[in-house]
Amino acid sequence: MRRPFGPEQARSGFRGLAVTVAATMVITGLAVGAASAEPGGQNNCAGLITLGVQGTGESAPDADARTDSGFLGDGVLRPLMVRAGGKADRLYVAYPAGFGGATAGGSEPYSVSVSTGLQRLRDLAAEQVGQCPGSYLAIVGYSQGAHVASLFAQEVGRGGGKVAADRVAAVALFADPTRNPNASLFPGAPGKNVPDPVPGTSGDSVRALAALSQPEASGGGIGPQRDVASDFGSLTGRVASWCAAGDLACDAPSGSPILRVVTNLVGQSDLSDPLTALRSVSEALAFTAFKTAVTVVDEDVSGTSLATLSLNPRKSLSERVAEASDPRSRVDTEAGVRALFKVATIGLNAAATFARTVLTPQNIAELVSVGLANPGAAIALFGQKVVSAIPEIIPPATTSRLVQQAFKAVEQNVLDNHELLDVATWAKFGDTISRHVSYQSTPMAAGTTSTTATVDWLTAVADDIAAASGGAK
Repeated sequence: MRRPFGPEQARSGFRGLAVTVAATMVITGLAVGAASAEPGGQNNCAGLITLGVQGTGESAPDADARTDSGFLGDGVLRPLMVRAGGKADRLYVAYPAGFGGATAGGSEPYSVSVSTGLQRLRDLAAEQVGQCPGSYLAIVGYSQGAHVASLFAQEVGRGGGKVAADRVAAVALFADPTRNPNASLFPGAPGKNVPDPVPGTSGDSVRALAALSQPEASGGGIGPQRDVASDFGSLTGRVASWCAAGDLACDAPSGSPILRVVTNLVGQSDLSDPLTALRSVSEALAFTAFKTAVTVVDEDVSGTSLATLSLNPRKSLSERVAEASDPRSRVDTEAGVRALFKVATIGLNAAATFARTVLTPQNIAELVSVGLANPGAAIALFGQKVVSAIPEIIPPATTSRLVQQAFKAVEQNVLDNHELLDVATWAKFGDTISRHVSYQSTPMAAGTTSTTATVDWLTAVADDIAAASGGAK
C-alpha cells in the first residue's frame, strides 16, 4: 500500500484536498483510468509501467513492490502517480541494496547486490511485458539502483535483454556509478536537451518539454570499468543520466584508477564486522594480486632469460590492478599457462647460467679445499664467486634498461593518478555526500530539480502513450 498522506496535507486547503483525492484514486483504483488508457485494452494495465530501483539501504529482497519510500518514492514515483493518474503505474524492484553490511541494507557485498538486482529487474520487466503486452516500461534508478538500471538498459539497447528496446519508453539514472567520464545528460547524444519520443507515439508531449540541462560533471562513475556506458545502443536518446558535479558516485576523477581499485575491493567484501572485513578484503587483495601478476607477465614482460628480460607495460600498473580488482574478471587459462611457462623459462635459463658460471669444477674444488679447513671461509668465498658472476647472469646493460623501464612504469602510475594529488580534487569532493542527495533539492535543469524534470518527462511519456491508444491526455 502507498504511504498515506498525513494531517498536514488535510490542513493545506483546497489544493491539498485535491491532491489527496487524486492520490486516493490512484491508490484505490488504478483501473478507473487504466482500462481506457491501456493500448492493448487489458484491465488493470496502465499504458506506462515504471520500475524503480532504489539506492543502497533503501530496498530488501522481500520489499513491497508498491511501497513508496526512499529517494525514488519521495522524489519521482509518488509525484508521478499523482500527476499521471491511471495512465501510469509503478513497481519497485526488491533486491538486497547491500554494501557488505557496512551501511543500511543487506549484508551482501555491493557486487553481489548489483548482480542480484539486475536479475530481479530483468525478471520483473519480462513479467510486466508478458502480463501487459501493450504497455511500455520506464526504468528509474538511484545510486546503486542506477548501476543496476544502467546495466539493464545497456543490455536492452544492444538487443540482448529480456524485453525489446521499443517497449522501453524512458530510462532515468540518478548518480549512476557506470557514467562515462564527461558524459552528456543523454549519454551518447552530446548536445541533446529533449528526450526522444516513445516509439509508436506522436511524441507531441515529450517534444513540448522544456529544454533540459545540468552543470558539467567532468568525471565518471566510480563503478567497475567494464560497466561504464558510453551510450545505450538503440535506447540512446531515451536514457538520461543525472549527475551532480562533485558526487563521487558518478563524477569520480577520471585520472585516478587506483580509486577504482579501492572501490572494487570494498565492493566485493563483507564489511559486517572488523575480523570478517579483514579476511574478506585480504582474499580480494590476494585474488587481485594473482590476476594482476598473470596479466603483467603475459602481456608486459618479454625475454627468455635475465639477460634479455624487459618490461614494456601496455597499460599502467594502476589500470592493470583496477581491471583485476573487478570480481567478475577472470584469469584466461591460456594466459595463465603462457605466464607460467615464461617465468619457468627465465628461471631455468637463469639457473643454467648460474650453474655454468659459478658451479664450475675449478670453483667446486677450491670451495671444498677451503671448506675442509675453515667452513666459514668457504661460505665467504662462495659469496665472492656469486658476486663476480652477477655481471654475466644479469649484464649491466640489462640492469640499466630494467631500472629505466621500472622508473617509467612508476612515473606512468603517478601520472595516471595525478588527480588524487591535486588539492582542487579534494576540495571538489569535500561535500560529496550532500551532492549525492541533492537531486531533489538543488536546481539543475533550467531552474528546476532533476527529479521534478524527470516527473515532467515521464508524465509527458504517459500522455503520449495514452494519446496513441485513443485515450485522453
